Amino acid sequence: MSTSTNTTGMTFWKVLGVIAVALIALAVLGPLLEGLFWIALIALALYGGYMLFRSNKKSTPPTTY
Repeated sequence: MSTSTNTTGMTFWKVLGVIAVALIALAVLGPLLEGLFWIALIALALYGGYMLFRSNKKSTPPTTY
């Protein structure tokens, strides 16, 4: 038996659907990841500043028994 010519049409629409879903996902996730990147960068800078501030404090020498 011969295959139906409709299968190539359906494959085209499936591929087009996958591409459309991927583009929509990138359109939504792109700005979200960009925002999270800047939040993480600021948090890292604050953490580094806190660690520098904490390292400059005069520490007490360890006691020996």
